[in-house]
Amino acid sequence: MPLIRFVVRTDLRRLILMLTVASVLVTLGNSYFAVYNVQRQLLVENTLEANQRYAAKVAESAQMMLNSAQHTIAFSATLLAGSGRSEASAEDEVFRLVNQSELFNSAIVVNNQAQVVAAYPEGTVSKGYVLPENTRQSFYERAPLITNPFHSVSGHTIVSISHPIWGEHGNYLGYISGTIYLDENGSLSRLMREHFFTDHTYLYVVDEYGELLFHIDPKRVGENVAQMPLVQKAMSRTEGSEEGRNSKGIDMIAGYAPVHAANWGVVVQRPKEQVMASLNEQMSQVFWRSLPIVLLTLVVIWFMALLISRPLRQLARHAENVNDKDVQQQIVTVRSWYYEAAQLKMAVLNAIGLLNDKIHQLDADSQTDPLTSLVNRRGMQRLLDTFEANKQPFAILALDIDHFKNVNDRYGHDVGDLVIQHLALRMKAFLRDQDVACRVGGEEFLIFLPNTSAESAMCMAQSLCEHIASSEMPKVKRITVSIGVSCLVDHVSTQDMDRAIKQADTALYEAKNAGRNCVRSVALKDPLSVAETEV
Repeated sequence: MPLIRFVVRTDLRRLILMLTVASVLVTLGNSYFAVYNVQRQLLVENTLEANQRYAAKVAESAQMMLNSAQHTIAFSATLLAGSGRSEASAEDEVFRLVNQSELFNSAIVVNNQAQVVAAYPEGTVSKGYVLPENTRQSFYERAPLITNPFHSVSGHTIVSISHPIWGEHGNYLGYISGTIYLDENGSLSRLMREHFFTDHTYLYVVDEYGELLFHIDPKRVGENVAQMPLVQKAMSRTEGSEEGRNSKGIDMIAGYAPVHAANWGVVVQRPKEQVMASLNEQMSQVFWRSLPIVLLTLVVIWFMALLISRPLRQLARHAENVNDKDVQQQIVTVRSWYYEAAQLKMAVLNAIGLLNDKIHQLDADSQTDPLTSLVNRRGMQRLLDTFEANKQPFAILALDIDHFKNVNDRYGHDVGDLVIQHLALRMKAFLRDQDVACRVGGEEFLIFLPNTSAESAMCMAQSLCEHIASSEMPKVKRITVSIGVSCLVDHVSTQDMDRAIKQADTALYEAKNAGRNCVRSVALKDPLSVAETEV
C-alpha cells in the first residue's frame, strides 16, 4: 500500500499541474521582458535618428566651412594672378588670409618651381624653401584641392586648402594655400568643439583613409582607426546610423554623415549604457515594487516543487557541462527518485556516452589522412591556429616525391599508394615527437617543426632527404624527394603563416628545378619582404 501511494504521489500528471503555476510566472516575466524590449527598441531607434541628424548637421557645417575656405583661397589666387608675381603682393595676401578670418592658421604662396615665395606667420617656413616631394600634392595637382592630412615642416599635422595661380596666357605660376592645424586650435577643431554634449555623447571626424582629424581626446588626432566597422561605414561617403563598438570595446549608438568636399566622415556616438540608464531605472522601480508579491508566490511554488525539480535541475546542469571529463560520474550521483527522472537519467547517460564516442571518432577521422594516418588539411589548419594563438615560431618543410607519376604509370596506383604509406612511416620514424607531418596532396607533404631555427630546419631537411633516398621502398626499391624550407621567426599571424607556406612551396619548386633530390630554402625574414637563400 505505501508503494502505491508513492507511485500516485510521483505521477507526472500531478507534476505538470504544479509546474503550471510556475509557467504563470514565466508568462508574467516574459510580459515584463517584452515591455522592456519594446521600450528599449524605441529608445535606441530615437537615439540612432538623433545622432544621425546631428552628424549630418555637423557635416553640413564642416562642408560650409570648407567651401568658404575654398572660395577665399580661390579669390586670393585671382588677386595674385592679376598682380603678377610680386613678392610684396604675395606677402600682403598671405597676411590678409590669416588675419582676415579665423579659417586658416597659416598661409603660403609657392611659385612654379615649388619654391616658397611668401609665408605667414613668419617662421612657418622660410622664404625660398623648396618643398620636398612628399608635400607637393597641391603643386602637382594644379587644381583646387583639399589635401590629405600630413605633417608640415613646421611640425604640425595639417590639411591644406590650395588653389593654382594661372598667368594671363594660361601659364602655371604656382599656387596659394591656407592651412588648418589639426593638432592645435584650428578652425576645424573649434567648429567641432562648439558641439558640446552633457549626456556622454561625443563626435569625431575621419578622413577617407580612416585617420582621425578631430577627437575629444587631442592625443588621438592622427591615429588610424580604419579597422573599426563603424569607421568604415563613415568612410563610405553615405549617411546612416547603427549600433557598434568603439576602439575601447564600449557599445555605442552612432550616427554618421559625409563631408563631401573633403571625403571626410563625421561620427556622433553615445555609449549604449548611458542610453539605457533611464530605462533601466524605470524598469528597476517596477521590479522592486512588485517583488514582495512575486517572492511570496515563488516561495509557495518553490516549496511545493523543490523535491520534484531537484533531480531535473541537476540533470540539466550536468547536461550543460557535457564536455566535462567527469560529467557522467556526476550524473550517476543524481538521486532520481521518481520514474520519469530515472528514465531521463539513463537516457542522458546513454546519449552522452554515444555522443562522446562519435565525437572522438569523428574528430580523429576529420583530421587524419586515411591512407597515411598523417594529419590532413583540416588537422593542419587546427595546428596553424594553435601556432597563431600561442605566437609560436616554426619552420616548414614542403616535401614532394620526385617523378612520382612514373611510379604510378609503371607499377600502378596501388603500388603508388603503398609507396606513399611507407614514406609516411619513414617520416614518422625520422621526425621528433613535437614535429607534425601533414599530407596535403597526392604525393605532397608539409612538415611543421615548432621552435626550430632556419639552420636547424635546413639540417633536418637535408638529413631527411638523404634518409629517404637511402631507404628501401616496396616494389620500386628507391625513391627520392625534393624539399623546400621556410622559417617563420616572428609575426605569427594568419597572413604570415600563409606566406611562409607559400615560400616553402616556392623553395620546393626551386629544388625541383635544381635537379630534384635536394633541399632549397626561402627564409621569411619580414612580413613585407622575402629573402631567398639557395642551399
